[in-house]
Amino acid sequence: MRVKLPAALFAAAALGAIAVSPVAAARPTGAYQQPVVNWVQPTVVAHPDGTATVHVQYTCYGGNAGTHVYIGVKQGPEVNATTNTSSQFAQTFYSTNWNPDTGGNALTCNGHKVNQLFTVQPDSFFWNAADAPALSKGKAFVQVCIFDSTNQGENDPNGFAFDYSMRKVVVD
Repeated sequence: MRVKLPAALFAAAALGAIAVSPVAAARPTGAYQQPVVNWVQPTVVAHPDGTATVHVQYTCYGGNAGTHVYIGVKQGPEVNATTNTSSQFAQTFYSTNWNPDTGGNALTCNGHKVNQLFTVQPDSFFWNAADAPALSKGKAFVQVCIFDSTNQGENDPNGFAFDYSMRKVVVD
């Protein structure tokens, strides 16, 4: 019994020391990887208040500081996902430019898949902003661009992911 008691006291003391020690930071989910746009929901939902919602699932790493997301929704008879992607072909152009990288339009770059609803509204920098109609039922070209904290600017292919596709617009 005498041999077992000191061992038990030692084990209890060790557990007590662990319990009062500072909590270690959470382990990272793995090594850095390039960001990925996993999918964009097949529908963009246009709302009566003049905004629209784009649902995206993405994965990015490296923390939230210095990240950027751009989402553009362009609609018009000449817009397509291959040759006419520029806003010059659009009659309507919504984007995240109105509220970039804050609130619900900020990325969460924690190495996990994130499902997020982004809010877009008419782009004030659009060439036809003053006369552009609201998004309407039909097709639209949707651009999703994600820049993580490692991206160094416009010509840097690192830390960048995108999805360019035609999506259905529904009006609620």
